[in-house]
Amino acid sequence: MEELVSVIMPNYNGAKYIKDSIDSVLAQTYQNWELIIVDDCSTDNSLEVIAQYQDERIKVFKNEKNSGAAVSRNKAIENATGRYIAFLDSDDLWLENKLALQLEFMQKKDCAFSFTDYKVINQSGEFITNYSVSKDTYEYADILKHCAIGCLTVIYDCNKLGKIYMPTNATKREDFACWLQILKRGYIAVGYHQILAVYRVHTKSVSSNKFKMIKYQWNVYRNVEKISFFKSLYYLMNWAIKGILKYR
Repeated sequence: MEELVSVIMPNYNGAKYIKDSIDSVLAQTYQNWELIIVDDCSTDNSLEVIAQYQDERIKVFKNEKNSGAAVSRNKAIENATGRYIAFLDSDDLWLENKLALQLEFMQKKDCAFSFTDYKVINQSGEFITNYSVSKDTYEYADILKHCAIGCLTVIYDCNKLGKIYMPTNATKREDFACWLQILKRGYIAVGYHQILAVYRVHTKSVSSNKFKMIKYQWNVYRNVEKISFFKSLYYLMNWAIKGILKYR
């Protein structure tokens, strides 16, 4: 029997891309999933686009006030009923065999937390590069220096981990802080070296502006993980160098 996968999708003004994102879930060869969309008070016609779908596996929730991606993802996780939690933002895509291949990989490796390689495109859908991780496994100390884990590729097993939520005090870096929570408990992130997802880079996105990201990264080191000043500086320097080179 196929285990249920809960797909976590936060949305804020994603009307331009969300149809493609939802369609990429519907196209999965592995069909035992629920898609939990949490709308964060969108001001565009996102909800109208979502309402076009009549599939009972698609469940929609709305925040009472604009609260950010971490709160939206956590609300979706709270309402998830699947054994596995997977993440897909409303502007990203999955390849059709993503769930089938990754779940088979996880079961074969008996791992609780996995991620994959992915393709990078721009706002117009034009190819930029393929992003492949260099290591098979990552531990806590590894991702402090450089987080190679793309949120849209992650699946974790609730039977092994329980439900893991995203820290709301890790502004703009809540996914990174979530992975740290898992790895800090002694689990290992296991990489599957196959491109199974498509990440869309936006010109004005936080991840495209490394200077803005510095303060958010520093916040995770100092205020979320409580790492000393000098160790935080060391990790930040490693992160900055590798981040600049990430998609080159």
